[in-house]
Amino acid sequence: MTDGRANPALAAFRRVVVLVAAVTTLAGCAEQRIRNDSQRALGSGEYEQAMQSLEGGVRAYPDNIALRKELIQSRAEVLTRLVSQAARERAAGQLDEAQATLERAKRMDPRNDRLVALVADLRAERRQDAAQQEAQKLIDAQRPEAALRVIAQALKDNPRHEGLVALQRSVEADLRQRQLRASTAVLVETRPISLDFREASLRTVLDVVSRNSGVNFVLDKDIRPDTRITVYMKQARVEDALDLIVGTNQLAKKVLDAKTIVVYPNTPEKQREYQEQVVRVFYLANSEAKGAAAFLKAMLKVREPFIDERSNMLALRESPENVELAERLVALYDTDEPEVLLEVEVMEVGASRLTDLGISYPDSLSLTPLAPLSSGGGLTVSNLNHLGWNRVGVGISGLIINLKREVGDFTTLANPKIRARNKEKAKVLVGDKIPIITSTSSNTGFVSESVSYLDVGIKLEVEPTVYANDDVAIKVALEVSSVGSAVKTASGTLAYNIGTRNANTVLRLRDGETQLLAGLISREERTSSSRVPGLGDLPVLGRLFSSQQDNHKRTELVLAITPRVLRNARRADASETELWVGTEAFQRLKPVGGGRFTAVPGDKGDGAATSATAATDPAASKGEQAGPPVTLSLSGPNAVAVGDVFDVKLNLKATATLRGLPFEVLFPPGHLQLLDVAEGEYFRRDGSVTGVAKTGESKDGRISVGILRREATGASGEGVVATLKFKAIAAGPTEVRLGSTNPIGLDGPLPATPLPAPLQVQVR
Repeated sequence: MTDGRANPALAAFRRVVVLVAAVTTLAGCAEQRIRNDSQRALGSGEYEQAMQSLEGGVRAYPDNIALRKELIQSRAEVLTRLVSQAARERAAGQLDEAQATLERAKRMDPRNDRLVALVADLRAERRQDAAQQEAQKLIDAQRPEAALRVIAQALKDNPRHEGLVALQRSVEADLRQRQLRASTAVLVETRPISLDFREASLRTVLDVVSRNSGVNFVLDKDIRPDTRITVYMKQARVEDALDLIVGTNQLAKKVLDAKTIVVYPNTPEKQREYQEQVVRVFYLANSEAKGAAAFLKAMLKVREPFIDERSNMLALRESPENVELAERLVALYDTDEPEVLLEVEVMEVGASRLTDLGISYPDSLSLTPLAPLSSGGGLTVSNLNHLGWNRVGVGISGLIINLKREVGDFTTLANPKIRARNKEKAKVLVGDKIPIITSTSSNTGFVSESVSYLDVGIKLEVEPTVYANDDVAIKVALEVSSVGSAVKTASGTLAYNIGTRNANTVLRLRDGETQLLAGLISREERTSSSRVPGLGDLPVLGRLFSSQQDNHKRTELVLAITPRVLRNARRADASETELWVGTEAFQRLKPVGGGRFTAVPGDKGDGAATSATAATDPAASKGEQAGPPVTLSLSGPNAVAVGDVFDVKLNLKATATLRGLPFEVLFPPGHLQLLDVAEGEYFRRDGSVTGVAKTGESKDGRISVGILRREATGASGEGVVATLKFKAIAAGPTEVRLGSTNPIGLDGPLPATPLPAPLQVQVR
């Protein structure tokens, strides 16, 4: 009866279990189907359908953690894809497509703050693009000030808009150039003027200058009315005349506009009142701002510069003249940091020779008594009476014939390439770190151990110094160490014997030159022999009764180092390194010679001028420097033989006055070798002293030459500037030509000169 009643209950339980299993199986199948559908939709780019499928599954099975997790991960992945796609479209200028993509992402997650911000940024960019187009129209209409106002307003939304920032910089640079030209227009006035006054009133002299040059003058109220001037100038430029008048009478001038100048007493109070102030910010790339500030303070009379070490920035607030000088000096100071690549080879060459030859005879004989068999035990004193020769054990070593010869040669090589900055240390370690354990015990019996590490192997430390002529001085510290035998202390701590060899030296090498450091030799010779006493000591037969081992080891350490200059400081020429900065009281950038007055071309003289007269040279009255063109030519043989040495001359013809001529010569290094460059007589006329600078190598087929008169004088006419001596080294057609020329007049560089035809040379 009990079993009969239990059977229906058991059957009902089984049905419930089967039903639950079936429901669970169906739910698992539905979950997998939903996940598969969403993955297919994601793969095909149908993000909305994938999200709808997963959201429907979560609503149908709210307790399913796997579906909810899949929904969160898929939504994050979809948003990431859409945001990346919008960024690519935005970068490509497809703003409409980018906005549509962001709106699509927003529909999937309307509360996402990042999406809201991206949409707002996109709208701001649209407004900025429209502002950029409007600003460009204003610029085309010659209204740069209005364009700058539009740009400044648009940049308030996004200060990093590339198009607006670039346009703003372009407009500001153009306006700055216009303002500079307007402020210095009177300073480039080239019309000549002649003055002859003795003890004349300052007002009278300036009135004459104004009537003949068109320059207006305003005098400060503190200028003494009884100021008298004595000046005699003949056909001088207006700028030179004004500088002479104000410089010799304790006065100073300030340019208000292209035709107006204020003249005031040259006192500190008036300088503060009239002198314009310019804030100039320098961002240094290679040198430290502190050093640049000290350099400027030592060279110029400037206020304390502001230094920002974080951005390596230097700021000055000075007069325009001092700022101009500071720009030139900072350009010379902030040069590239030299760098050099050191090619290092460390070789440890070793050789070993081991010879083990001879006969090793038995060197010991042992007798061991054995207990009698009848004793049934060990050997006792009573058993010794019955001990016979048959109960004595004998121990003797065997006879060994040694015929051994070992030869070994080995080389340990390390070949690092180290790139180092000028005067900066570089280290290389090729080896191991050996642990050194140190034990410390206290009075209470507590013992502690600490571990330190010792570098063992090839340790190289170099410190290069790169000079202007591409020489490199190298401090070299080389250490080669190896681990020897272990030593155990009383406390059980292990220590090691370290074998080491050191070399410290200073080298000065040319770029690409290789230097070997050798001679660190370690030699070990050991000889040991085992002989039969007496017989082994015989002169010849003793070799039959002995065995001898000879062990020879020899190691040598060799270091090869080659510097290769990767970057060196540019060597400035004389026009950059020599600056004329005016007087102690009034600093300004001056022409070479301190602002000597240059005679105006076409001046024929008219005796003693009694009043100011205007120039009659049409070119000068227009403010232009007219002059005939400069003509260059190359002359030399058209055919030479291999091995011949021949000259190529650079000829110059000009009626303009030239002070110097930098030029560049190009030739094929595979056919020609440049032996020498000799200066011609053109710039050395009248006994003038010249300076010649040459840079470049013959192996590169390019050399730059600069010739300049040291005095501020010039030469004109025809003549030979330089003679180039070549050697023909390979047969075939070749040519010598000029790469560039930059003639220098008395007032600075002249316009570029057309290059002459190349000189064709046939090498037989």
